[in-house]
Amino acid sequence: MQGLNLKTHTRPAAPRGARQSRWVRRLVGALICVTLVAGTASTAFALDKNQIVQMTKLGLDDRAIMGAIDSAGEGISLSAEDVEDLRAQGVSDQVIDHLRRRGMIAGESAPTEKAPVDEEVDPLAPAPAPAPAEGETDYEREERERLEAERQAEIERRANELNAQRDAEAERQRKLERAAAQLPRAAQIVRDGNNMEGARMYLEFLSYEPEQGSENWYEATFGLAKALYQEGILSGASTPLLEVLMAGADKPHFVEAFRMLEELSSRIGYNPPILEELTRFYVGDKNERFQAEFNYYMGKFFYGYNRMDLALEYLDQVPESATDYPESRYLAGVARLDPAVNDIPGALRNFEAAILAAEAAPGGNEDILQLGYLALARVFFEVGFFDVALFYYQKIPSESSRHADAVFESAWSYFMKNDFKRALGAFHTLQSPYYSQRYYPDLYILESTVYLNQCIFPKSQRALAEFKSRYLDQRPLLQAYLENTFEPEAYWQMMEDAYKPGESAPIPRLFTNAVLESLPFYNVHRVVRALQAERAALKANISALGDFGEQVLERVEEQLELKVQEGGIIVQQRLTAVDQELENWELRSLQIEFDIGSEERTQLQQRLQNPNYEAPEAAEAGTTLMVVADDWQPWPFEGEYWLDEVASYRSQMRTECIEQ
Repeated sequence: MQGLNLKTHTRPAAPRGARQSRWVRRLVGALICVTLVAGTASTAFALDKNQIVQMTKLGLDDRAIMGAIDSAGEGISLSAEDVEDLRAQGVSDQVIDHLRRRGMIAGESAPTEKAPVDEEVDPLAPAPAPAPAEGETDYEREERERLEAERQAEIERRANELNAQRDAEAERQRKLERAAAQLPRAAQIVRDGNNMEGARMYLEFLSYEPEQGSENWYEATFGLAKALYQEGILSGASTPLLEVLMAGADKPHFVEAFRMLEELSSRIGYNPPILEELTRFYVGDKNERFQAEFNYYMGKFFYGYNRMDLALEYLDQVPESATDYPESRYLAGVARLDPAVNDIPGALRNFEAAILAAEAAPGGNEDILQLGYLALARVFFEVGFFDVALFYYQKIPSESSRHADAVFESAWSYFMKNDFKRALGAFHTLQSPYYSQRYYPDLYILESTVYLNQCIFPKSQRALAEFKSRYLDQRPLLQAYLENTFEPEAYWQMMEDAYKPGESAPIPRLFTNAVLESLPFYNVHRVVRALQAERAALKANISALGDFGEQVLERVEEQLELKVQEGGIIVQQRLTAVDQELENWELRSLQIEFDIGSEERTQLQQRLQNPNYEAPEAAEAGTTLMVVADDWQPWPFEGEYWLDEVASYRSQMRTECIEQ
């Protein structure tokens, strides 16, 4: 196949046959001239009538033949009969006149030219041709004849070469025309779903090297991309698809190719930097729906390359009527939170617009709705508006996969606003069996801190003990694995094995779950699965694709290897971060233990000073007595975890601190 051509408007090329013919004549002419000049460097060689005829029949133009005559020196002497024979053999009058001017026809004198008066000789001008050698020895004659024979053999070899090339070019053109006649049939075959047969026909046509940019080349390249795309061979489709797109937005298949590109970007992460070239094309003549898709895609593209100014330029052009409008508003909000932009008010407006658009979307857009609520909650948490943050956290439905994070971040919000009762209610929710495998080490530290602040030291110590049992006691397994594992592929394989039936990982499930909750790992894992499926599709159809299929399979294998390495690095980085987090929380737990001991001593002294103090009774019915919602109706919690209620739990904890 042809290489990628970024230019979409090129000057039409001359017919291939014409270009080939001119090139042949120039090459032979240059060869003869070089050979003759090289020969005259040591000995003058005669050029006879037969050689002039031979050069004419080889198709050399008159200038090349006259140059060869000049290079041969003065050794040519032709009779009038020779001249007539030259004409009969097709030698042009221009060449014969040149022989006459050079005095090489017997009985005819060359016209004399007077030298210019007072004209100086240019020292840099080429030297005249050497005169014929006089008194030639047998050795010199034999050497001259040998060199002449070699020259003739080289001329014949090159001529045969060029003739073979000319024949091959003619054969290529015949095959190209036959394959071009089959292109409409190939298109119908692909429409009927026989993608591999259609791909084979398109590849055959492209193997004959049609002129890049021609109509047939464009149709075949698009047809190949479509056939591979429909077969699920996305990496194979990417190269011809890119060529079709770069041919310009004015081409007939640009819109369909662009929508295939969107799918490739989503499924295998295909976003090469060269796609920025798409912004050179004018798409204002397309319908509004496509323009909206184009602007949203380019906004995401520039966002992925951390070019927030350009991302916002395109995202802000997506109209409210567009299907992607909710997504565009959410992504624009995230872009405006980037430090390079730092437009918090604008980000809040974008998130609100995303939520409203998601609610109004046909059938709703639950994903963007939840992401919008979480984004608003996190922004307000960061600026210290904890009540507003809690309002949006509570919008996340209990059946959502994001609910655990919403409850956990709500617990932090309650903690930061000193609403310890609701904070403990959230802590208790996250300690339920439903969330037992979520990675929240700071949960127990926060719980212990709350109890410490309320002078309930036994429960504070119990929370620390739970933290130690659940996290710190398992940390040595994590550390040993990190210290003895170096290859990214090993980290990736560990994650693959951790969730296979009958397999076990060298580290606890709690830590591998921390990796699973990582968005970068999820994105890479999704691409790896897509590449594995593509590899299987390629292997099943490799015979139909021939050498092209082998090349694509090799490329898929390389991409798969790179993605596995990338994923393994993400796993290693996340586990290293987990180990560092546990070290930091362990230090915090030691500080709390010290504070507990100090506060217990202080409380003991206070009790000695106030012997009439009686600590309030703590409710111990069931596991804990919780309160639902804002009506404060008690509900005895006995170990069943109702997900539609957990967000409103409140602990009936009372302070046991002695007032001073």
